Amino acid sequence: MIRFRPTWLLLLVVAAVLFLVNWQCWRPGVGGAVGGRPPGTQLERFFGWPATYQAELWRSDDQELASKILKSAPFYYPGDEMALEYREFGIPALGIDIVFALVVLLVVAVLMECTLRKAWGVRHVALLAGAGLLLLILFFAGPAVSVSL
Repeated sequence: MIRFRPTWLLLLVVAAVLFLVNWQCWRPGVGGAVGGRPPGTQLERFFGWPATYQAELWRSDDQELASKILKSAPFYYPGDEMALEYREFGIPALGIDIVFALVVLLVVAVLMECTLRKAWGVRHVALLAGAGLLLLILFFAGPAVSVSL
């Protein structure tokens, strides 16, 4: 049971950071038309970390749109300026992201509570070691289940 207010506050901050990392597209790809298509702009958006659970391909006939996107990336939303051509969604990747976030929150809670109580037991250390191992496994498994275009 979590007894200290700083732990709850830190958990809230960490949860917000994890949500932002997974909800926002931090690595958009912008370029011109390829593959014999008419001139225009293409935008690739990827969501999720450590696994990419959603990938999107947007297209516009406006060649000048690429410079506008690059000025505001990664906070550009295609909206009405572009048309969604393709979207891929992966449930396994989303599962890895959710489990990863929950384990990170568990680690933060255990670290904070043990530090504030000044009481470290063998079970706490074992729990943190197991959680660290699970985080490594999830981190390296992420790319294997990530979706792509």
